[in-house]
Amino acid sequence: HGSVSQFCNPLSGQCNCKERVKGLLCDTCMDNFYGLDVTGCKACECDAAGSISGTVCDARTGQCACKPNIGGRRCDECLDGYHRVQKGHSFLCLPCNCERAGTVNGSLLCDKSTGQCPCKAGVAGLRCSQCVLHAYNLSM
Repeated sequence: HGSVSQFCNPLSGQCNCKERVKGLLCDTCMDNFYGLDVTGCKACECDAAGSISGTVCDARTGQCACKPNIGGRRCDECLDGYHRVQKGHSFLCLPCNCERAGTVNGSLLCDKSTGQCPCKAGVAGLRCSQCVLHAYNLSM
């Protein structure tokens, strides 16, 4: 799929590769490209803020090398149990730290964009760690 035609250089054996494709047989994507098929290779487009600088994506799957607590093929989302905090042109993924006793079904997962844990009725706060006004005794 990666060569322009079925012909190659008769001396070296080098095939004439499509754009973003490399190798003697034009069978490998260039760095930061993946998924060789009839159209060639696609750009990985790793998120600069979420991926480890100086790394390249997997040439077959396009998976970028993510910083801790960050996931997604492009390293542009937080893993389960973490929420996104924007810092200028970058972002961090911080732990949810939900209070198990105050969340629905004891969930430790929060909204990945706001950090809000799913609170039981009568429970409040980002981490579901406080009783609402005129209520007391947050327990399991």
